[in-house]
Amino acid sequence: MRQGTVARWALAGFMTLAAMQGMAQQDDGPILRPKPKPAAKPTAPSATLLVLCDLACNWKLDGKPRGSIAAGDSATASVLPGQHLVVAATPDGLDKVEKELDIEAAKQTLVRIELKPVRDGRLKAEQDAKDKADQQAREKAAQEARDKTAKEKAAQEAKDVADRQAKDRVDWEARDREAKDKAAQEARGKAAQEERDKAAQETPAQPSRTLQDTSIVNSVAFSPDGRTLASGSVGKTIKLWDAASGQLLHALKGHSKEVLSVAFSPDGNILASGSEDHTVKLWEAASGQLLRTLQDHRSVVTSVAFSPDGRTLASGASDSTIKLWDPASGQLLRTLQGHSNSVESVCFSPDGRLLASGSLDNTIKLWDAASGQLLRTLQGHSNWVKSVVFSSDGRTLASGSEDNTIKLWDVASGQLLRTLEGQMALVNSVSFSPDGRTLASGSSNKTIILWDAANGQLLRALQGHSFWVHSVAFSPNGRILASGSDGQAIELWDVSSIHN
Repeated sequence: MRQGTVARWALAGFMTLAAMQGMAQQDDGPILRPKPKPAAKPTAPSATLLVLCDLACNWKLDGKPRGSIAAGDSATASVLPGQHLVVAATPDGLDKVEKELDIEAAKQTLVRIELKPVRDGRLKAEQDAKDKADQQAREKAAQEARDKTAKEKAAQEAKDVADRQAKDRVDWEARDREAKDKAAQEARGKAAQEERDKAAQETPAQPSRTLQDTSIVNSVAFSPDGRTLASGSVGKTIKLWDAASGQLLHALKGHSKEVLSVAFSPDGNILASGSEDHTVKLWEAASGQLLRTLQDHRSVVTSVAFSPDGRTLASGASDSTIKLWDPASGQLLRTLQGHSNSVESVCFSPDGRLLASGSLDNTIKLWDAASGQLLRTLQGHSNWVKSVVFSSDGRTLASGSEDNTIKLWDVASGQLLRTLEGQMALVNSVSFSPDGRTLASGSSNKTIILWDAANGQLLRALQGHSFWVHSVAFSPNGRILASGSDGQAIELWDVSSIHN
């Protein structure tokens, strides 16, 4: 028998004692039966065969066609001894495959026969080559996938290394900048201290005059004509002094707690005072008589200031608000809200259009004085802002802070112009000279420093107080600087020759 087809045959047989006559039809294929004989029942054994075909096949029994089986179907047949059953398949491109079944050899055991087609040499070689090429393609694809994975892993590792190096470089640069900034800060501090020491040696150790008080002086202010100096103190009292002679003119009593701020009206007729008793009081400057008490703040009144036309009085308080009053009637005009902590200082611009406020929330705010609208918030200090003041031309705003610095701001743009760092202590008060050329600052290190407002250069350090300096104020002619401190004294300094 020849082989050479792609069909797979499974042939099973078993012997039966009863002779089967004819062929029966089953669900999975045709059943071929031999033609019945009129003779008696056969006594010889027969075999029932089951054939499975992967390809379409033809049946022959004793050389006679008995039917066909479709690919994937099966069929059974009963065959007597001496009969020959041939199953054949002739698929395209393959040799014919035939299998002759030997019934005698099967006897009574189950017979299973598989037909394995064999291609001719040429087709087999082509198939082997194709199989090999497919295998090689699969191996190549697998290798490429492995190579791709390896490259991606290497690229990721290289990226991780680069990222770590970049982070390390950034960290190093940050540490280097921090070290350089610290060194520069130390150098500036050292230079500033040397400058202060040199300036102190060139300045008289004592002020030109001392006005002795009986308690801590929180605030000082000159009258517009420069003839009177007012002071507010921890002793709940406002005192009026003759600026030329130092003689005490009046002691104004009426507050129930310490007085934190005093300010003259532009015409010099009224003196305003703010106190820890939550009130603002208005006094007649000439006689010292109490005119009116303004009550609406819910906490300590820290600062008072008149507008340049004298028609508005501003008060800042620890309740985080600013209140605008009509000093003539005592009527509350408006309450400004925007700060998140105590308002420590208020002042009007020289043209009266702006109001500046400094707060313990570390910010300075600029307000429209007429409408009360918040115009701008200046941020830059890292600690409480204790004092704010406009220059005489209104173009610059100075702020003193407990971060030990003074900052100069451009009022129009809100841009920080310069930071003065030579104070080296908490800055409690700042004041511009009337000509705008000099800025004075008082601090917790008992020192007053005079600065060149144009370039920020330290001009002179005034040393004479024995405790903290709380307030500084220039006389209207700019020749005298008054300072109040914890030392229960007011010092008057001759600064007329400061720029010489």
